[in-house]
Formats: sequence, structure tokens, C-alpha cells
Amino acid sequence: MHRVIIVAVFMLALGAIANRNGVSAAPAPLTDAATLEKELRDADLDFAKQTAARRLEGWMEFFADDASNIHDGVTVTGKAALRAWYEPIFANKDFTLTWIPTHAEAAKDGTLGYTYGNYEARNGAAASHGMYVTAWRRVNGRWKVVLDLGSAAHP
Repeated sequence: MHRVIIVAVFMLALGAIANRNGVSAAPAPLTDAATLEKELRDADLDFAKQTAARRLEGWMEFFADDASNIHDGVTVTGKAALRAWYEPIFANKDFTLTWIPTHAEAAKDGTLGYTYGNYEARNGAAASHGMYVTAWRRVNGRWKVVLDLGSAAHP
């Protein structure tokens, strides 16, 4: 009986530490690939919708605290640095960014995944098109961006 109590206390302590760090003590239960793909695709679509509606605030809502972005050979890491990087871009009222995921895939345990698809960035009448890749991690039950990068299409 003493052993059972010690094991129970250890498991509770381990769970408390994991929850404090925003990570589950155990991987998410296995879910079928189609369900995970839909969750991830829906997260990416909501990311696009919130960015269109709320601009910088919608964009930043989806990033994990330790996220990185790679754009034009520059890497920006951490939520504060990402906000500083994107503030002047989103401050331009003529700037819009839209995208549609064409593929989503997640690890079998539902902890990591990626999406990719096509984007359009507009600055007034000027538009650029390309493809993006976004890596996602489940944080406190919600998909968060951990790495985002885009590749402009060749003219």
C-alpha cells in the first residue's frame, strides 16, 4: 500500500510540473490521421481568418512563445521579437496577407504537425504570391505555430 501512495504522489507531482510548462504529462491519445489533419487545417484556416480580421493581434495569437519565422534569409525568434518584426508591416493599412492550406499532416500522437499552401501578400495594388510552410505544436490543447516560412513564386 505504501508503494501505491508513493507512485500516486509521484504521478501527481509529474503532472503538476508538466502542466506548469504547458505540456501534457502523456502524449495525446492516438487519433486517426483524418481527424488530426482536419484539426490542423482548421487551425491554419482560423489563423488566416483571425489575421484578416484583427491584423497583427490575430497573427500573433497563433504563435507559441518560442516560435520562429524565416523570411528572406532572416530568422526572428520569440514572440516579442516577432511582434517587433511584424508591427511595421501590419501598421501599413495597404498591407494584406491571405493564405489557403493545401496540405496538413500531424504526428500520430497529435503533438506536432505542419501545413503548407499558397499565400498572397498585397501592398496596395502590388501583389506577391508564393507558398508557405507552417510547423505547429499542440500547447495546452491548442495548435500553435512554432515555425513559419514563405517562399515567393518566381516571376
